[in-house]
Amino acid sequence: MDLFEKTPGDDLRAFTCRDDDGLAGCVMASRLRYPEDNRTVFLLAPVAVETGRQRRGIGRKLLRIGLDDLRRRGVDVALTYGDPACYDKVGFAPITDNLARAPLALQFPHGWLGQSLTERPLDRLRGPLCWVEALNSPAYW
Repeated sequence: MDLFEKTPGDDLRAFTCRDDDGLAGCVMASRLRYPEDNRTVFLLAPVAVETGRQRRGIGRKLLRIGLDDLRRRGVDVALTYGDPACYDKVGFAPITDNLARAPLALQFPHGWLGQSLTERPLDRLRGPLCWVEALNSPAYW
């Protein structure tokens, strides 16, 4: 996968769930940079759970583990792109491009979500956005 091959180690985190039957789910977190903003920002995407194991809480648990890990590492903001009804259970809320610019044009703008991982509320991320090369495809957005 290009995300592993093309992303520096400090810019990528992977959270997986395995059992005797193999890989059940995975959440990837990659760094987003807003050069005019001093906060550390990560994008949680892709998030995937094996089809036969969905609706068992695996994705939600992986997201919580990932968000906790990012907090411990001093990350200030987490963003993602997906179904708000799934992600609101772990603290994400809809945001607009005015608050945090998305990497590319979004097919479903209501799916652009974010949350502060600190005590401070999420306010506007300043500056242009730089993201990992492997996610630079409209197919993801």
